[in-house]
This record gives sequence, C-alpha cells and structure tokens, in this order.
Amino acid sequence: MTSIVSADEQLTNPMSRRLFLTAAAAASAAGAWPTAAGAQQSSTAAQGTRSLKVLSAGSTLYGMRPAALVFTRNTGIALQVATDHGHNIEKFALAGTADADVVLVPNAMVAKLVAAGQADQATLVGIGAVRIGAAVREDAPRPDVKTMDALRRSLVAAQSVLLTNAPTGDHLIKVIERLGLKDAVAAKLKRFDTATLLNKHLAENPGPGALGFGPTTEILTWRGKGVALAGAVPDEIQIVLPYQAAALKRAAANEDARKLLAFLATPEARKHFHDSGVE
Repeated sequence: MTSIVSADEQLTNPMSRRLFLTAAAAASAAGAWPTAAGAQQSSTAAQGTRSLKVLSAGSTLYGMRPAALVFTRNTGIALQVATDHGHNIEKFALAGTADADVVLVPNAMVAKLVAAGQADQATLVGIGAVRIGAAVREDAPRPDVKTMDALRRSLVAAQSVLLTNAPTGDHLIKVIERLGLKDAVAAKLKRFDTATLLNKHLAENPGPGALGFGPTTEILTWRGKGVALAGAVPDEIQIVLPYQAAALKRAAANEDARKLLAFLATPEARKHFHDSGVE
C-alpha cells in the first residue's frame, strides 16, 4: 500500500521526507500538497484542468507558493507544489524517478541535472540567491551578528546555538572552529535535520538565549509565528546560494511547463520570491 504524507510531515518528519518523492502521485490524488497548491488542485482538478507538478527546495518554497496561485489564476493551469531537501530532489531527478515537471534547486544541482540529460538547458530560469541569517525568538533581544567580532560575542553569550544538518550548518561549524569557539559552543549546540525543525524548536521553547542559523527565507516565513530574523551573517563567512528553476526531461517539450518557467522570469513572479527573502 502506498504511503501518503501531508505537507507538514514532508517538512518536519525525516522519514516522511524520504517517502515523499515515491509517494507524490498518491499524495496528489489525496490532496496532500502544501496549502497554496492544494487549494488550486481541489478547485480545478475535478474540471479536468491541465496541471503541473513542481518540486521546490525549502529556500524557494515560500516564494513559489504565492507565485503558483497567481500563475493558476492567470492561466487556468493548476500547480501542485511540494517540497523536499534540495539534495533529495537532485538524487531522484538524476535517477529519473522524481515525480515532477519543474524543479527549483541550487544552480549547482541544476547543472548536474543538465549534464546528466535529466533537465533541459533551454528551460533554465534564474530565481535568485539566498543568504544565511541568524534567528531568535520573536520576544527575545536581537543579537548583533553583522561583524565577525559581533558574531563571536553573540555565540559566546548564547545559551544555546542551533544549526541544521544541511551544508550551511556544516559550514557554520567550521566558522565556529575558526573563531576558536569549538569547545565553548559544543556543550550548548543543537542540530536539526531541517531549518523548519530548527525554527519550530525556537518558536515552541520559551526562554532567552537561543541563537539559530539558517536560510533567511526560511526564517522569514516564521514572522508572526514566534521567530524573528536577527540579521544576515557577515560577508566574510556568508554563503550566497543561487537558485534556478528547470523543466525535467519528461516536461521539456510541455508547453504548460514552458509557460510556467516564462512566468517565473517576470517581475510579477519575482516579487513573490523577493518578499520571501530571495535576493
């Protein structure tokens, strides 16, 4: 029996994320997609409207969701938008088993898909870049992380330091070592499988002194939900990760997919990504 996972589970449960790509077709039929695309699917699928499946890494998800609503309203083409780790999307897309027409992932991953013949070079659209930011509880003072000295002081003062298990988390572990704080931070370090879990932990655990780090786009989506962006980390250690959208091989000649990609290049679509924190 095929497992069906909800949008929330895809974001917060490691096992569910692993099941996601293989369960995508069943999830689509059950309406188990993130809210924005699910609303479009439920209102149009019964009418036999054309549809596309979009897989977005977490950093571009929060711009893709509202952009999907506008695209569907303008074209009548329903978009089913779902998410997973970028490296999971890359893995399944390289194997030719990702149940998606269009993917949004970092440029380096798109280049691998193109080289492997799994994505069409002619369909690539730049989405923008995402920076690493610092996150705190909404009711906590905002620590200074703008300079290396300020970041060091904030790391020392923090009662807990929260990082993801993603490449950005690994990068910041090296930064902490570079600052000579490996031992000082080790005792108060907590790591999370995703930025969503990290932000959820911040929001649900009251008390001062927690300092987390992750993509600014994922921090900003928790505005008004208990988490605030303290600022971007210094340029000396910043990772500015560019993202692209691409049609996978199965959809390269699909006119609807090309319409979507053309739309993602417009100022109207770009505004939604910019508002979500994509530069």
